[in-house]
Amino acid sequence: MWSVLLAAALLLVGQESQDRGVITGSVIPPQPAQVILLRSDYVDLWSTEVQRRLDLYWQQYQVALGTRKEMFLQLSRQAHKDATTFIVSRMRRDPSWSLSEYVVDTSDGKFEFKNLPIGEYKILAVARNGAQEIWQESVEIRNPIPLFLELKQRIP
Repeated sequence: MWSVLLAAALLLVGQESQDRGVITGSVIPPQPAQVILLRSDYVDLWSTEVQRRLDLYWQQYQVALGTRKEMFLQLSRQAHKDATTFIVSRMRRDPSWSLSEYVVDTSDGKFEFKNLPIGEYKILAVARNGAQEIWQESVEIRNPIPLFLELKQRIP
């Protein structure tokens, strides 16, 4: 009886570890950044926050945007950065997970997230050198084979 329970427990533990993945990668071009891994529920919240901020900025600066179209890019970057800051502060208060497992500060643009449940994620990287550069990439972990990403897609 005990041997059957022990075998079942070992099987479950082995199966659980197989349902975890690893994401490793780098920001292109390499530079200091804060890299944030958003699980699917936070991806939706982040997208909603970006849109809410864009709508607000549109209402506030509609007249100026009519004559200075380049201003929209600046406001878009600011909306993405503000939404990202909001999400990270929200993640800090979430007791269901450890923020240190999903937010990495890197000096050379390289990052790694381990022991991730199977699922869909978005990776954001925010430049720490004062620039308003943000990179993003959506990724899906389907199996324990490590994924390597190069974050090249900048938010305009």
